[in-house]
Amino acid sequence: MGVDFLGIALDTSETSVKEIKWLFASGNRNNRYQKIVLQNGKGIAGIVWKTGRAMSIQNLREEVEDLSQFPIAIMENLVSIVAIPILVEQEVLAIFLGGYRKETVMDERIKQQMDAVAEKLSPYLLQFMQRKED
Repeated sequence: MGVDFLGIALDTSETSVKEIKWLFASGNRNNRYQKIVLQNGKGIAGIVWKTGRAMSIQNLREEVEDLSQFPIAIMENLVSIVAIPILVEQEVLAIFLGGYRKETVMDERIKQQMDAVAEKLSPYLLQFMQRKED
């Protein structure tokens, strides 16, 4: 894949109101991503969670009107992103984000690679969430 940043966001709320946080990351520049708390429909993870559809943006700085709505992109200095919902039985379990710090064409190959990894991650994330509930 060759991405600069990978992140996984999960709903950490114990109520019906979603509280989406980036719990896992690789290639991160610092740990500030852990402080981001999003609601359904807000931020990259919140939008993908709400729609249940992948999202890719080739150049956030040019294509997004208000970059402050995407705190993970600001904190990690991401320019190009692809975010994939990780689904279990048609329900969003998590969001898998790949990002580049330089503008990168988000072609179908990258999306397919992200989808393949997301599919492999889903049983492990399901186990993680079940253990957390116990």
